[in-house]
Amino acid sequence: MNAKNKGNTFERKVAKMLSEWAGVKFMRTPGSGAIHNFKDKRVVSDIVPPLSIGNFPFSIECKNVKCSWEFSTLLDRTSTTINSHWKQCEEDAKREGLIPMLVFTKNFRSILAIIPAQVWNYFPSDVMGEIPTLLLDYVCETQSLIMFKFENFLEALSINTLLECNLSELYIPPQHD
Repeated sequence: MNAKNKGNTFERKVAKMLSEWAGVKFMRTPGSGAIHNFKDKRVVSDIVPPLSIGNFPFSIECKNVKCSWEFSTLLDRTSTTINSHWKQCEEDAKREGLIPMLVFTKNFRSILAIIPAQVWNYFPSDVMGEIPTLLLDYVCETQSLIMFKFENFLEALSINTLLECNLSELYIPPQHD
């Protein structure tokens, strides 16, 4: 399978997971984020919610990599691939006025996600406290990030709880020089 097909397949999988979780259909962005139509801010990221979810807070960037990162590179702070993926995710989210969420996997591994730590810490601790996380304080120079298993996030947090958190008012994108 070529890289484009692999990426498309992964995006469809993430959209299906989100659709099953929310009970409404999430879709891949036309052109998979390649179209930057500023009249509809939803076409920048890889996955978009339906219009019926008016305040969905995340801009979701999906990455399915073959072998360009290892877990050990996250621990020893040398994962340049994750760094570049996060930067793209953050730039797209900033254009949309949304919170960046990087959803990624490596062949035959769990699906992981990264969001800003300030957002993670805003979720109810009794709901999220049992999910194992990894603090990534080096990927982005201006903020700490939290990495977790994507399916754990979907299992712990309902769409209604997420929407009630009103995260769009909480998150302020970091300013880069």
